[in-house]
Amino acid sequence: MEEAKNEYRVRNICGGLFIFVGFFGIFIYGILPGIFMMLVGISLLPIFYKKIKLNTKYMQIVLPIILLVILTTIIQNGNNNISETNTNIIQGNKILEITSLKFDESEIELDIKEKKDIILIISPEKANIDNLEFCTSNNEIAILEKTDLYNTEGNINLRIKPISEGICEVYVKSKNEIESNKVTVKVIDNERIEQEEQARKEAEAQAENEKQSTITKNNNSAEKQSTTSTNNSDTVKKPNTSTTSATETNSNNTQGKEVYRTPTGKRYHFDPDCGGKNSYQITLDAAKSAGLTPCKKCAM
Repeated sequence: MEEAKNEYRVRNICGGLFIFVGFFGIFIYGILPGIFMMLVGISLLPIFYKKIKLNTKYMQIVLPIILLVILTTIIQNGNNNISETNTNIIQGNKILEITSLKFDESEIELDIKEKKDIILIISPEKANIDNLEFCTSNNEIAILEKTDLYNTEGNINLRIKPISEGICEVYVKSKNEIESNKVTVKVIDNERIEQEEQARKEAEAQAENEKQSTITKNNNSAEKQSTTSTNNSDTVKKPNTSTTSATETNSNNTQGKEVYRTPTGKRYHFDPDCGGKNSYQITLDAAKSAGLTPCKKCAM
């Protein structure tokens, strides 16, 4: 009898403990685990059977069945959660292939001393970017490099580095042959352009100065020629007294001068032998009056 009371007491204590833990387990572990523990506790309470006037043997058959159903449900839900977790882990560890690469710019102009950062948009966001290849159509003009300045899911930061003047295209491609749009890069040397422009302006200014100098010289020469022509004209207009006087003197000297001619000749001579043995002497004035001209040998 004493042993029955002790068993009765132990079962009530254990049952009450299971009910207590199950109640708070609903809020901590979930509804199904909490109810399961509470039902286990109820199944252990002999006082419960007496108060609700149920058959103890009947309850001891029904409650285990209910507990078994709940336990099966809990195990099944747990397996589903584990399966879902494993699926998520597998998906998280799965290497995603790149399906799209895109630059948000198509044309860029750079000074040879300047660098330019551009954003590459990658799809899907968590795709593997370890095997990307950064390409250029002419690596003697510009190259494409990866930087660590800005790198988020779906975007990476790349840098264009100029090498020399010219035009080339930069792009990116993946190991599965997905290729981005090509960005045209024009590299110029602003310092060289400024120097050439300055040299051109200086050359134009020098040419203009030379042109003005030539025009000035031509004007001065024209003025000088005009002045000389005027002086020459004045000189021609003024009679040369000395020349006139000499002419008059020569004219006076020729008066009475004797020359030689032939009866049929048309020239007069200063040398009688030049005219021949038929020549005779006359005055120069008479020879000129007769229309004779001086001999080219002796009278010139």
